[in-house]
Amino acid sequence: MTRLVATLSRAAIALAGVGIVCMLVLVTADVILRATVNIAIPGIDAIVASYLMVSTIFLPLAMLQLLDENIAVDALRNKMPDPVKDLFDIVGHVLAAVFYALLGWLYFKVAVEAVEIREYVAGTWDVPIWPARIFMPLGLALAALAAAVKLYQSIHALFFGEKPAPHHSAGSF
Repeated sequence: MTRLVATLSRAAIALAGVGIVCMLVLVTADVILRATVNIAIPGIDAIVASYLMVSTIFLPLAMLQLLDENIAVDALRNKMPDPVKDLFDIVGHVLAAVFYALLGWLYFKVAVEAVEIREYVAGTWDVPIWPARIFMPLGLALAALAAAVKLYQSIHALFFGEKPAPHHSAGSF
């Protein structure tokens, strides 16, 4: 299961990376076109905001969870003995899994409604944004799954004393 979640997380990271590159190219092209020939790319703001930024923010969440790279305040945790640290980890992973799952469920309902009404942003060009609505629940569901994997690993470490190998950077995963 860990390998499956890691593979899916890598795929999500790759998709988010494509979104970043597309955002870079589109915004740069829009700025250059506006500055040189006073022409804007129609719908660029909706495409960047609805598709590219959302994918860049939500799709990498699972990898952050797997690598324990979320924002954390460890001042109290670092002063505790190892068994208490393990309990803190378990509680943190439970809370993360529940949070991601609940938020993912809420956004799933939003995505279903957007697909049903074929949501779009009106402008020079009508930009359909309903396909982009799936990025949020997809990223959050994958993050909930990653938190569940980390929860399993933490419980296994607590009862069997087998700690997962530490990582040194996101690139080492």
